[in-house]
Amino acid sequence: MNPASPNRRVRWELDELLREGLLDEAAHAKLRQRYPTEGWDWRSLGRWFLIFGAISVMAGLAIIGRRFFEFTLTKLAVLQAISLLATFGGAHWLKQSHSALAWTARSLELLGGLVLIGLTFNLGILYSTGSGNWPALLLIDLILILGLSYALRNSLLLVLGAIVFFCWFGGFTGYASGWGAYWFGMSYPLRFLMAAAAIIAIAIIHQQSESGLLAPYRGFCKVWLSSGLFFAEMALWLLSLFGNFDLENSGWPLASTAELWLFNGLWASLNLALLGLGAHFTLRMLTGYGATFLTIQIYTLFFAHLAEDFGLPLSLLVAGGSALGLIFYLERRRRENG
Repeated sequence: MNPASPNRRVRWELDELLREGLLDEAAHAKLRQRYPTEGWDWRSLGRWFLIFGAISVMAGLAIIGRRFFEFTLTKLAVLQAISLLATFGGAHWLKQSHSALAWTARSLELLGGLVLIGLTFNLGILYSTGSGNWPALLLIDLILILGLSYALRNSLLLVLGAIVFFCWFGGFTGYASGWGAYWFGMSYPLRFLMAAAAIIAIAIIHQQSESGLLAPYRGFCKVWLSSGLFFAEMALWLLSLFGNFDLENSGWPLASTAELWLFNGLWASLNLALLGLGAHFTLRMLTGYGATFLTIQIYTLFFAHLAEDFGLPLSLLVAGGSALGLIFYLERRRRENG
């Protein structure tokens, strides 16, 4: 058994006591610090396997259906509607009669969210007006999935909602700008940075309200925060390399050195701030984002500006050696703290 598992169970019980009002915030924070959870986070890995499994099941069913049945789009829409009712109905039944299978119920709801997206696009094809505005379908899915995630208190659906938002926002801005050269419309990456700031603001508001009005949704703020940080990091990665480019009318070679220095400084400042906040508030997610993307930035700058002068063999030796050194250092720290 993972030695960190008892600590996770204790921290879960403390969260339950906080939700029930038997502990205040100060006592809860003090007690949680006594039970660190080091080692591999198998639960997080399991959640991603749930997402992967749900997508694989849908893909497998679609392939089998196409191979053995002669579907029309209308018949497929009917089948999708039945599947939608079956998944959410099955999840509700599991919650009512088998409380120990809570994650199975949440997985079924996630599968229902994926079916909903398929049904929306199928109906869009059936009743197409010829506009080709597929991002509008994603906007409908986004509204429905966000509503379902809160109505069902399902963080997995909220993760799916974050993915749908990324696809919709990129598709919409790309659609509005004539699609540019990138499928998800990443011309003007600054758009994604501003969207990320809004999402992070929602996460902060969510966290501040989870001891009161949003108490039933404790933990949702982590999904909002992680989504916002990911969008911000990816946008700043592109901005640090190419500036706020618009491939449709210009290109990244036109970005000035001052602009690239500005965005590199902003990216480094964000990651250093995340490292500081993560250490101060013992938030491993912030520390993880800061350390990961600060390392990525260093390697990006090395390969973008120094590797060519070093030559390929020496560049690979420097990059590989530094990576091994970092791994050995982190492993030693982990064992010292373990």
